[in-house]
Amino acid sequence: MIFVSKGNMYLGETQKDKNGNVVKHIPPRFEESEQGSCVAIGKMNSETNEQIGSADVFGDWQAAEFLSKILELVAPRRKTNLPNFQKIFSDAYKDGVDFCDYCCDVSQCQNCIVNKWKIE
Repeated sequence: MIFVSKGNMYLGETQKDKNGNVVKHIPPRFEESEQGSCVAIGKMNSETNEQIGSADVFGDWQAAEFLSKILELVAPRRKTNLPNFQKIFSDAYKDGVDFCDYCCDVSQCQNCIVNKWKIE
């Protein structure tokens, strides 16, 4: 069984004194929240409802990445009906079409999957 959960990811914190001793440690954590800006995806034991291994966490804007992870976990036996957007955008870029001119705020390009695809 797989799970998809919306929430917030907190990276945690470790503080050390001048001698290198840990004086404070807050581990990273994911907290479910309807207003969250992250998506956690992982496996669960269907009998115990316990999480198996670690989950992958994505920003809610990283749809290509988290949907790819879901497909990886679902492992469909048949060809999916998703077009190969990476190839479409890459080929268009080679033909002189830069979708970055149309799709997002220039300050956000470093986080954009389309920008990553055209660089590859």
